[in-house]
Amino acid sequence: MKNRNELNFAEDLVLLCTNAGVGNEDAQKAVRALCRYFGGQMIYVSSRKDNGVSANAIRGVLLDAVNETIADLILKKLMTVSGGLQIYIPLERRAFRKIIALEIFERYGKGVSMNDLARGYNISFTLAYRLWREGQHEKNAKTIPYLPFLELPQ
Repeated sequence: MKNRNELNFAEDLVLLCTNAGVGNEDAQKAVRALCRYFGGQMIYVSSRKDNGVSANAIRGVLLDAVNETIADLILKKLMTVSGGLQIYIPLERRAFRKIIALEIFERYGKGVSMNDLARGYNISFTLAYRLWREGQHEKNAKTIPYLPFLELPQ
């Protein structure tokens, strides 16, 4: 079962990055890289020292995913919002479950074996198969577009 706080954190972090002037695709790459590397643990985010140990660790992970300019923008925004705090970084496979399910569905359709997919995402074969089924359902389901005011009382 998905913890709503983990999903909210990932979404909030992507929105935070896009508000800093980063494109949506780069923001998702950066947040996924943070979740992949630091996932499942608490990290300290410095508020002042952008060349400290924790800031350098975060910057290094961001640099692996995006270019230097974008990594610095994201780090500064993260330090502004969460500086001086320890924050929990969720596991990538939990925070980006739907995206990973769609990726597994597409890659399996292109001939990548389920064992290789499970190994690549660091998950069990059973979970990889479940995610493939979720991706298949998500890809083939006919969803209605979001209408913002449907939940308001009439």
